Amino acid sequence: MCRKFYVLFLFILWFNSLSFAQPAEHVRQYGDSLYREANSLKDDEKKAEALLELSFFWGDYDTVTALKYITEANEVLGKRAEQEYYKGFSAFYRAAAHFELNPELAKKLYMQAEDHLSRSKGHPKATRFRVRLWGSYGALLQREGKAEEYVDVLLNKAIPMAKSIRDSVLWGNNLQNVAMTMMNLQQYEKANRYYREALGLLDGKPQSDEQRLILCVNAARNSVFQRDMQAARQFLDRAAEICARTPWSSAVPLYYTAEANYWERNGQVQKALDYLERGLKLAKDLQSEDLVPNILYGQYETYKRANRLEEAKKALLQVLPYVEGKTLLRNKQTIYYNIAHLHRLMGDFKLATDWYEKFKVISDTVFAHAGEQKILDLEHKYNTAERENELLSAKAKNQAQELSLRRAQSWLFFVGLACILLLMLLLLWFISVRNRRRLGVQKELLLQQELKNLKQREQISVFNAMVQGQEKERSRIARDLHDGLGGMLASVKLKLSAVADEQRKLTVNDTDMELYTIINQLDQSVNELRRVARNMMPESLLYMGLEAALRDLCKAMEHGAVSIEFQASGLRANYEQPFLISVYRIVQELLTNAVKHSAAEKVWVQCGEHDGHVYLSVEDNGKGFLFEEAVQAARGIGLANIKNRVELLNGQLEVDAAPGKGASFHIDFDLNG
Repeated sequence: MCRKFYVLFLFILWFNSLSFAQPAEHVRQYGDSLYREANSLKDDEKKAEALLELSFFWGDYDTVTALKYITEANEVLGKRAEQEYYKGFSAFYRAAAHFELNPELAKKLYMQAEDHLSRSKGHPKATRFRVRLWGSYGALLQREGKAEEYVDVLLNKAIPMAKSIRDSVLWGNNLQNVAMTMMNLQQYEKANRYYREALGLLDGKPQSDEQRLILCVNAARNSVFQRDMQAARQFLDRAAEICARTPWSSAVPLYYTAEANYWERNGQVQKALDYLERGLKLAKDLQSEDLVPNILYGQYETYKRANRLEEAKKALLQVLPYVEGKTLLRNKQTIYYNIAHLHRLMGDFKLATDWYEKFKVISDTVFAHAGEQKILDLEHKYNTAERENELLSAKAKNQAQELSLRRAQSWLFFVGLACILLLMLLLLWFISVRNRRRLGVQKELLLQQELKNLKQREQISVFNAMVQGQEKERSRIARDLHDGLGGMLASVKLKLSAVADEQRKLTVNDTDMELYTIINQLDQSVNELRRVARNMMPESLLYMGLEAALRDLCKAMEHGAVSIEFQASGLRANYEQPFLISVYRIVQELLTNAVKHSAAEKVWVQCGEHDGHVYLSVEDNGKGFLFEEAVQAARGIGLANIKNRVELLNGQLEVDAAPGKGASFHIDFDLNG
């Protein structure tokens, strides 16, 4: 389950990047068009604000360019740049420029912006920017794993400010961020409440279709996690209406994946696959390098859960080129492991071994790459600082004394930075060595666990073969008893009855009475023989289905001292024969134990099917026992067989038993497992 959750979270990260990313070839062209629009403005304040928003755009692509436009905006403002409001503006956009590169510096700059903007409350836009900065500051806390602090910032800072200025869009967006955090923490009920409140705020707002579409999709996913399919359907219907108005939105494929998740949970696998196919086609039309592999991976998981392994393999192998072409090693690690696991399920152990080897190699690389990536990040920080310093020095090139002073300061800065880098490199080397040692220990533990799992699977396979052999032998003996010996005894009975009738016509004496006694005993023997044959392989199980067989069994086991009540719901008549026999034997063993050992007056048997699961429970009001002790004792062979049969059918057994309190056995069989 953890691995599945990790894979799901990994692909959610791909989705998050999609909403804000633009094709690389269009970034420069789009940025230049924004710059031309800013320069065309005559009002200095509006021009400065446009330049600051342009720096916000470039913050995702080039930090130095973003800082250059902030400097240019301050030059346009002149002396007004020293006002509290514009100081807050400048600090806010500088923080945004350093958001990815230097989170700690970004947090300090956001707090400087808060300090300046809180002192300029008279300006109408100050509070709106305070809402934005607190949302960004909280996002940095969330990246550090401080989810509770992030929610606290949203609920006690950003959202109250958005309420105070009646900005329903900012208010709704921050509520959605709270909802998504709650959903990641598996607090689905709270998340649902925030999603609905956010949707109410965004409804009817112009140019909010994209935001409402993403909100409806996330709310639908949350409802599916809650198993509230009715609410999920309502959110998805609203999302479908928005998709009809914006058919080429980059969020539409997200809607198709949410529909697929909904229909798969409702047991309609083919309909889920149809939605995934539609989403895949649209993602390809949008030329999205992130959405296409995500949807293909969703197809793989759907096929795998439906046990359509060949189609699952085909979908997963289509993900491979996208992962191979990326530098993110953890995605490769995940895909390699799933390919290996899929080949193992299909019985191709040679290919499974090859892919497990690739998985181990990439796992080693992930640990090594972590250290290398930190070094590259440090180098990138160094280069960015150097370029920013050159930009500032170029502006003051006509002031010789200031230039000389800045050069001296830069030289001291670089010497100090080099020393810090050297210390950090030594620290990274030490951490890398330690991580390699830990990795070795983890690999050894994984190998031991794999061997343990293999041994357990072999034991289950042996038990399966033994059970199948026992059932075949029971069936053969039952046929021989019923068709062979049963027929012979019936024939002998008929002949004796004919002889007795002839004798009675001639005379009646004591010898004739003894002959009738023998015929009655022979008749009882035939009935007992047939009862034994039916017990070994009941005909009602083979020809009338599970419900009829269990009902007959309960009636047969019932006698004056013990009353057995049977209830069934939703049982089909077309279960596979091995499943029928195993469930029948489990109930037979449990009833036998209850009748013989529990001293119970009442036994309840319930069996039903719902949502791909068969549920079975046997309860009695007898004297009870300690389950683990009974299994370990010699008399617990029957209970051990029950546990083995349940494990063989991919089921789960829960036992609630205690001396003096009766015993309850609850079993859940997953028919899709």
